[in-house]
Amino acid sequence: MVSGASVDAVLNFVDRDAIPGDGFSFNFDPAWSGIPVTAQRLEIRDACALDEPPTLETYGFQKARLDCTPLAQLDPAEFEHQWGAAVRERIRDLTGADAVISWAFSARFSEQKKDAARSDVSNPARRVHGDFAPTEFATEIRHSLCRDQIAEVAQGRRLARWIGFNAWQPFSPPPYDIPLAICDTRTLAPGDVVIGRGSAPSMRELELDLPLFAWNADQRWYYYSAFEPDETLLFYGIDSAGPENWRLVPHSAFDNSGVKGANPRCSVEMRCMALFF
Repeated sequence: MVSGASVDAVLNFVDRDAIPGDGFSFNFDPAWSGIPVTAQRLEIRDACALDEPPTLETYGFQKARLDCTPLAQLDPAEFEHQWGAAVRERIRDLTGADAVISWAFSARFSEQKKDAARSDVSNPARRVHGDFAPTEFATEIRHSLCRDQIAEVAQGRRLARWIGFNAWQPFSPPPYDIPLAICDTRTLAPGDVVIGRGSAPSMRELELDLPLFAWNADQRWYYYSAFEPDETLLFYGIDSAGPENWRLVPHSAFDNSGVKGANPRCSVEMRCMALFF
């Protein structure tokens, strides 16, 4: 892969015309079945080649360096503890939040990595989606796990604002066979957001609203062709004080089929919430 090269690739969006009037539900396993999908081929630009690096306040995403032992040098059993703590501290530094909580740590492996045990939800997710539905996070927090964690750190203080983040980091070397595409939040229209109800028989506790997205031609999509060992990608999931689109950043895995010698993607991710009392 040549850094700076745009990629023509297919992303899977919601087919807005196929959504029932009363909404829809889908199944995380197998493979997010039940989502009415339309495939769209589009240009995905390499954010590494931009003259000005993207920031949270401009594009809604940015690379951030962590004070953490590189993942490739850690025992996988330490990933969540060490990497997770470093991510929370970095978000606190960037936002000035009073506290940062996290949940849903997971590792994902591309389908080419045959020696890795994985489930349907540990494969790269090839549907354009977000992880913080406005129905559950915009005006009040309905997510039970978040509410429990907030209660632990609030110590009686009233929550005034919250910002949801995704943290994502590959720990295999570039180029990646299945990179992560992310959308410039400024190019997202409120009407692009479609809420689906997801569940998984294999995980009875997993039932939640998920923001999915329809395509529009104004959206601008990016990926990062390479990461340094201490770099992670942070991007907005939702901002309770954000503009009309709540600073949602749609994202999706995509097949980078034009790259020769691409490495199987190994990555970690986590959901975080910056809290302001």
